[in-house]
Amino acid sequence: MGHLINPDGTPFDGNDLDALAAELNALNDEQRKNFRNENATAIASHGAPAILIVAGPGTGKSTLFKQRIVHWLKEDPAAKILALSFVRKLVADLNTDIQADANLTDKQRRQVDVFTLHKYARSVVEKNGGTREWKFAPHIRIVVEPWKDIVWGDALLFSGQDDDKTYSWKAFEKQLHEDKFDQSVGWKTLKESYLQLCKFYNAVGFPDLIIRATDALAENQKLNEHQFFIIDEYQDFNAAEEGLLEQITGETKGKLIVGDDDQVLYDTLKSGKASLIRAIYADRNVVNAMLPFCGRCDFHITCAADHFIKREPDPDSIKKVFLPIAAAGKAQKVQVVACATPITAVDYIRNFIETHKKEIEKRKEDLAKGGTKDAYLLILSPSKDVNFYRAKGARDALFDLIKPYSERSREYSDEYYMVLNYYALAKFPTNNFTFRKVLHHEGNRPESVAPLLKACFQRKIAFATLDNETTKAALTKARAVREILDADLPVADKVKALAKEIVIADATLLQKDLEKKKVDDELVRAIEHQEDEDAELEEIQVKPMTAIELMTIVGSKGLSADHVIIIGFDDVNMKWTTRNAFFVAMTRARRSLHLLTALGAGGATQPHKFFTRLPNVNLEFSKYTKSGGKAQFRGRINFNEYINSLNAMRQRWQRR
Repeated sequence: MGHLINPDGTPFDGNDLDALAAELNALNDEQRKNFRNENATAIASHGAPAILIVAGPGTGKSTLFKQRIVHWLKEDPAAKILALSFVRKLVADLNTDIQADANLTDKQRRQVDVFTLHKYARSVVEKNGGTREWKFAPHIRIVVEPWKDIVWGDALLFSGQDDDKTYSWKAFEKQLHEDKFDQSVGWKTLKESYLQLCKFYNAVGFPDLIIRATDALAENQKLNEHQFFIIDEYQDFNAAEEGLLEQITGETKGKLIVGDDDQVLYDTLKSGKASLIRAIYADRNVVNAMLPFCGRCDFHITCAADHFIKREPDPDSIKKVFLPIAAAGKAQKVQVVACATPITAVDYIRNFIETHKKEIEKRKEDLAKGGTKDAYLLILSPSKDVNFYRAKGARDALFDLIKPYSERSREYSDEYYMVLNYYALAKFPTNNFTFRKVLHHEGNRPESVAPLLKACFQRKIAFATLDNETTKAALTKARAVREILDADLPVADKVKALAKEIVIADATLLQKDLEKKKVDDELVRAIEHQEDEDAELEEIQVKPMTAIELMTIVGSKGLSADHVIIIGFDDVNMKWTTRNAFFVAMTRARRSLHLLTALGAGGATQPHKFFTRLPNVNLEFSKYTKSGGKAQFRGRINFNEYINSLNAMRQRWQRR
C-alpha cells in the first residue's frame, strides 16, 4: 500500500480510496499504527512547497505538525515558522510539544511561533499601529461582550441610522466576515461611524481585526517575518480570513494546510465556507494528502461516525478514509437511549455521574492542577438555553446535578470588574474606551452619550478634556473610587465607602473579591488581558474545561472528553442541527457516546432523522426508566416500537 499522497495535486479517486479503505480495514492494530506513522512521516518530510492534508477528527494532526516543523528546520536552519489555528487547545499543546522536544535547540524553538488567528492578527495591527487610514495607539483593546452592543449602539446614534433592525450588528458583522460591504448610503455612513468610534476608543472587534491586519500587512511587508506556515481548520475560514492568509503566505517557502469540509461549523456563526478548502483541493499546484486513522474515538464511535457522514454526503464533499486505529475489543457501542420524559433523561445522566463519580472527582482535581485539559463528560445540547428540558423542572434539575463538577470559578464578580473600570479611568483618564464603560456604569443612556461623542469628534479631544458636567462627574467619581481602594482601610470599610459612591449589587461578593486580590495597576492590566483572551474563545463559542461541561453542539468544536452525552436527540430540538455539527459532536467522544431521546421535550415525538443514518452494528438500543434503570432492546425495531408505544400512551392521556 502506498502512502496517501498525490504529488501531482490531483484529487484522490473515489474508487481507489474505497479499495484502500478495505485494505486498511483488514490490518491488525499494530499494522494500522505502523501505516499511520509511516504515512504521517512521509507527508511531514515531503518536499512539496504546498500541501493540503484532509484530516478527519482525531487523526493525529498535532503530531504531524511537529514533524513538519522539525523537517523545515532541518532543511532550512534559518526558517521562521508560523502555525495558526482557531483551536486554542491545539495551540497550547503544540507549543508545549515544541518546548519539550529535546531534539530542538533553544534557537530553533524561538524560530517557531504558534498562535490563534486572532492573536496573530492583533499582534500585526499592534506592531503597525493600525493602518495608514485608521491609526491606533499602542495597547489596542478588544471589544468584548457586553460592550460590543454598546459600541454598535453608539455607532448607530452617531451616524443617525438608529434603525437597529435594518442596521443590526449581525448584518454588519457578516459584511466584515465576507469582506464585502453594502454600498448603500446608510451602510456606508454607518461603517464610517463604526470605524471612527473604534479609533476613538482605540479598540476593535474581532471581525474587523482580521481586515485591519490584512491591510497592515499589505502596507508593511516587513511585519511578515515568517517563510513557512501551518494553517489548521481551513474549512472554517471565511473570505476575510482567507484574504489575511493569502497576504501572509504570499512569499511562502512552505505551506501546510489542514482541514476537512465535513467539519464546517461556522458557516452561520462567522461565514465559514467549505468552498474555500475545496478550491485548494482542486488546485493542481497543491499536493493532496490524507490522514486515514482516528486515534481519538473508540472503534464503534469511529465506525458509526464514518458511516453517518457517508450516508448522505454533500455532492461536492472531499471524499476521505476515516477508520478506527484499533479493533473493537472491549469498546462500548454507541448508546441510543429512549426516555419517556425529560426528567427521566436527567436521571439517566445522574445515574451515569454516580457510576463514574470517582473518575469525575479525579478529573476535577487534575484540571485544577493543570495536569489535563479535557473534560471527563461533555453534555451536548442543540441549544444554549436547554429550554426543551423545562418540563417538570428537568432543566433546573440538570443544572443542579452538574453544578458541583462544572462550576467555572469566574475569577471575579461583575462588581469587581466595574470597580476596576473606575480605578483604571482614574489612572488613565485619556483612555476613551474605559471612560465609555464608566459612563455606562454611571447610568448614562446611549442617547445622552451621543452628543458627547459628537463634541469630542468636532474638537478632536478625549472625553477627559471635554468641558461637560457628565464627563466631569464620571471622572470625579473614578478618582473617589481610586482613593478608597488605595486607602489603608479594612476591606469591609472600603466596600461601605464604595457603596456611597457607586451602585453595588452584591457587596458581599465584592468584599470577597477585594480580600482575594487587592486592586492595583498590575491587576488592571492582567484582567484586561484576560478579558481579551476570553473574548477570543467567545468568538467561536469555546470555553475552558471543567470535569463536566454542558454546552452547545457547535461549541464542542476542538474539544474532546472520555464520554459524551447528546441530549435533545429528537425530531424537534435538533431540527436545525446540521449534518456536519452532528458528526463533530459524535467525534468528541473517546470511550462512550450516548444519544438521548426524551419524549415530550419541547414537543419531541421521535428520534432525529440522523438516527436512520447510523449503523445497527455499532449501536446498542435501550430504554431508561427511573424505577427500572436501563433495559436493553434486541434491536432497532424494538426500540422504535417502544417509542411508538410511549407516544400512543401520551396521546391517550392528553385526550382524557
